[in-house]
Amino acid sequence: MHELIDPIVWVDSKPSWRTRLRGQWLYLRAIFRRFRVRLLLLAFVLLGGTLLFMQYPADPGKPVGFFEGLYYTWCLVFFQPVVGYPDSWMLQVLVFVVPILGLLILVETFMEISLTLRDRRHNEREWSRMIAAEMKDHVVLVGCGRLGFRTLGHLLKMRMPVVIIESDEKNPFLDTARAQHIPVLLGNGRDDRLLVDAHIERAKSIICCTNDDLANLEIALDARRMNADIRVVLRMFDQNLANKIRDGFNIQVAFSAAAMAAPSFAAAATDRSIKTSFMVDGQLVVVSRVQVRAGSGLAGRTIGELADLLPLHVVAHQPDGQKARTFPAMDTTLRAEDLLLVQLKFEDIDRLRELNAARRASPASK
Repeated sequence: MHELIDPIVWVDSKPSWRTRLRGQWLYLRAIFRRFRVRLLLLAFVLLGGTLLFMQYPADPGKPVGFFEGLYYTWCLVFFQPVVGYPDSWMLQVLVFVVPILGLLILVETFMEISLTLRDRRHNEREWSRMIAAEMKDHVVLVGCGRLGFRTLGHLLKMRMPVVIIESDEKNPFLDTARAQHIPVLLGNGRDDRLLVDAHIERAKSIICCTNDDLANLEIALDARRMNADIRVVLRMFDQNLANKIRDGFNIQVAFSAAAMAAPSFAAAATDRSIKTSFMVDGQLVVVSRVQVRAGSGLAGRTIGELADLLPLHVVAHQPDGQKARTFPAMDTTLRAEDLLLVQLKFEDIDRLRELNAARRASPASK
């Protein structure tokens, strides 16, 4: 029977079809936005030439339809006129102007688009800037080390759009991030230009989790300067400094790595069933894995009855040999060998263990 909780959320190196489709859509939209002036000018030339061919046909006795005029204009773009030299001075100007505009607009634009689409890795910085420009209410993740990569995994599971800023171009986690069509901006996060490229002014939040406390603080303050409403999540190794920054600079969240890890370390050392833990207003809250024993005080009870006996919350319930269900109904009956993932205060674990070990009295013996 597998574990009900995975302490590490890794990023799947093979993106789903939704991720690939969304990445391609953002990229195509960014390309259109970048070349929209040229494309609109080309459309204007084609439409104008079509209307002129319709208004002044080469053979007055044979009217020219819309698509026929469009075909004539399109051929002119590639220096392939399909009609003789026209009598109308307007068409005469069109015969010379359209090929020049086609050479300047169509060929150059299509070549640049094709090179951008084909050689995305070579133009990764430009590609990342283009994708970031299409994002809104996204998360800017500064630092993609071990903590940043695990954070990225959680963000992707929550389907949050992410832009990564990373200073180490040899970071082994970046290839996995790129496979998920996530824009990666290489450089020092202290550089304001990177925050601008990440479109920090439209971001929902920024996570600063590099290994440098001062760099994290400087990046956070720069982000707040560019976007006064942005939510800042700051990694600090010094918890005292983190508290002062949170209170003095109005940064919503300032986490010390040691403070985050200490409760989990201490709780895991005392009870092997504890999977994770955190502090809530000075109290240690844990998430523990429990297997219901046959004939115990848990077997035969409903989850609602268990919640009446102990102040806890059942996060997941996995019947024997079946798939786990998160947040099960209160009338769910617990049976022997069922697995539970419960959230409760650390001091209540012993009471839960005693209840699971005690033999429950049968109705006949009452």
